[in-house]
This record gives sequence, C-alpha cells and structure tokens, in this order.
Amino acid sequence: MCYGLPAPADKRCFLTFIATRRVQPASKANGFTLIEAMVVVALVAILAALAVPSFNTMIANQRVGSAAQELQILLQFARADAVYKRAETVVVANGQKWEAKSGAQVLRETAVSDAVTVEPGSANGVQFAVTGNAKPVGNGNSPPYTLKLSSPRATRVHCLSLNGAGLVIQKRVAAGEACP
Repeated sequence: MCYGLPAPADKRCFLTFIATRRVQPASKANGFTLIEAMVVVALVAILAALAVPSFNTMIANQRVGSAAQELQILLQFARADAVYKRAETVVVANGQKWEAKSGAQVLRETAVSDAVTVEPGSANGVQFAVTGNAKPVGNGNSPPYTLKLSSPRATRVHCLSLNGAGLVIQKRVAAGEACP
C-alpha cells in the first residue's frame, strides 16, 4: 500500500506518487515592483511641491486673521473696562505689543506676531471714555480709528475700524487694497 497509508513505502511506490502528483504553478508574489514604487514617490513629491506655496499663503492668512481677532478682542475689552470701571482706558502700541491701559496700569496686553504688520490709521492709539465712546489719541483726531493688518505672503488684509460709539468693525479686503 502506498499513498499515505502506514505501510512501508518502496522506491516504486514513491516514484509513482511523484509521477501522478500535479505540480502547482508558483504563486505570483504580492506587492509592488521597484519601478512602481519609484513612480508613486515621484508623483507624491510633485504634488507636495505644488501644495507647499499655497500652504504658506494659508498660514500667512491665518496669522493675519488671528492677529486681527486678538486686537479686536483687546479693543472690545478696553471699551468694556472703561464703561465698567467708569475710568478712561487707552489702547496703544508698544512695538509689536498692544496694551490696554487705565492710567499707568496695564490692564491687558496682546503681542502680535512678527510676521504680521499693523499699520495704525492716523494716531498712535485709541482712547475710550467712560461712556464707551472712542477717539484717537493725539491731536484731537476724529473717528474712525483704523488698523490695517497685513503680511507679505498673505492674500488678504484685515481692517479694524472704530466708530465714534466705540464699536469695532472688522473687514477683510484683498491684499494691496486700502481699508474702507
């Protein structure tokens, strides 16, 4: 007996077994060839090279928007503090740092990123009266007080303007345009 039965196998049985056995073809290997992998890596590199400049622009736009948001919050805080404490409050620039002051006391400060440029409209700051009304600090300028926030790589400019009642309005315009 042969073919897997527990009988002693002789050479003839073994050769018959080998001759009748069907040989399975070699299975195809799974995976990618080196050429295919190199093509995929090259395509990914090309797509990444195209995406990086727009990603830098997006980051610059986000920095400008974030700085505008922070300054708007600082201006709203200064106005609310002037009304609440019944004392005049001033918001002034000190380099890239903006401060809300009541007298000599600094109430709150906000640092603007070095990548963002803040251009005050006509004065060095804004003063809030106890009624919440705003006027530019300095030589009796009349409202509105404007701030223009921009960045060299940004495609948008944020404009903050305060009217006489002390309300802060934020607008976005295309880079290169003047604030309204």
